[in-house]
Amino acid sequence: MANFEKLYKRVASQVIERCHGAIKIKKKGKIIQVYDPKRHMWSIGLAGLVIKEECKLANLRDWEVANVRHYVIEDLLSKPDG
Repeated sequence: MANFEKLYKRVASQVIERCHGAIKIKKKGKIIQVYDPKRHMWSIGLAGLVIKEECKLANLRDWEVANVRHYVIEDLLSKPDG
């Protein structure tokens, strides 16, 4: 199971790098908006699509998107606002 966790964390960090950390998130952990440089736009519903695209590039299955989303939120909440 540890190997999957490492993979999910790596894909989550790729999502954050792709968005340059420009992901607006609530304190409870809900993603509000995300900026995607490939599309050059801020969007409310784009977070799921960005995560799904990065999961496809990492050859993950569709049901593993939720695990990656959890690590994206966890990583963003652990970083101080700066």
